[in-house]
Amino acid sequence: MKILILSASIGSGHTKAAQALQKIFGESAQVIDFMDKKISTLNWLTKKIYLAALRFIPDLYDRIYKFADGRKIGVSARFLSSALMYLPFTRLLNKFQPEVVICTHPFPEAAASLWKFLHAKSARNFLSATVLTDYSLHEIWIFGEVDAYFVATKDMKRELASHCRAGQKIFATGIPIDEKFAAVNKISSAVTTILIMGGGLGLGSIEETLLELNKVPKPLKIIVVAGQNENLLARLKKIKISHASEVLGYVSDVDRLMAQADLLITKPGALTMSEAFAAGVPLILHAPIPGPEALNAAYATAHGAAIEVGNKKISNVIQELLDNPARLEQMKLNAKKISQPSAAREIVRQLKSFL
Repeated sequence: MKILILSASIGSGHTKAAQALQKIFGESAQVIDFMDKKISTLNWLTKKIYLAALRFIPDLYDRIYKFADGRKIGVSARFLSSALMYLPFTRLLNKFQPEVVICTHPFPEAAASLWKFLHAKSARNFLSATVLTDYSLHEIWIFGEVDAYFVATKDMKRELASHCRAGQKIFATGIPIDEKFAAVNKISSAVTTILIMGGGLGLGSIEETLLELNKVPKPLKIIVVAGQNENLLARLKKIKISHASEVLGYVSDVDRLMAQADLLITKPGALTMSEAFAAGVPLILHAPIPGPEALNAAYATAHGAAIEVGNKKISNVIQELLDNPARLEQMKLNAKKISQPSAAREIVRQLKSFL
């Protein structure tokens, strides 16, 4: 069985989900970054524009995201993305000849769906699967040509079912993560350890957060991860911190850091949240990317695994938790309760059953 997993390097979450699936599938699966310049210059430019919009005009991005969630506008957005990216997908299809195509981002999903629509009777047809990497549904993910959807929650499954055609399969498996996060051995310390992350791109006001923690009077150990953002890393290293601290760039062993952490301060990216749930690490959520991450935060807070900062000072939120260890312990239990660390394995099992 030949499997092609198409991701998008727009943040690290879509790629990490793809890699978690590949780890279970083994050598039969190939992960491709659909937005890589080697795949398509147009795709790469689209990614650059998308990231620039997030960084410089997030309010406009938020409005576009909400506007595109309407049925008519959503259809137009899906058609545009599928038409623009159809040819790069066709080249990949001809090169790899997969039996299964799994998409962890709506851009490759759109192109794959257009191909299936145009070649419905082709002998080269493939099983199309889509893995949603957020805790909410958006119109841009919904295509009639997808054979199987894998979503984070039962509520999402019910909502998606109301939009899908007969015959499309929907499974509430959770978001695929590396199973190692559920196997972390927590490292206890006399001093509260706080991990600060901002995804692979180092987003989420990390500098401001670090400075804010200087205001917490109780001793802390702080671990800061800048991701692939080298400029941020250089700036962080210049900040004087009143607590014991460790400033890191890109790391591949986030599970080791979560084993040490009593709290994780981060923007509400769905993959990072899912990893924290599995590791039993409570979340302090702030600086969401407008749109899906705001809804991710709402999910985590509703289940008692996170606190959303909102207009509060992070230092005040941290101090309140340090003064209420029972609540902190309950947040750890809540995180574990909603974790789905075997999501990748369940997705692979379901796909194999199709074939």
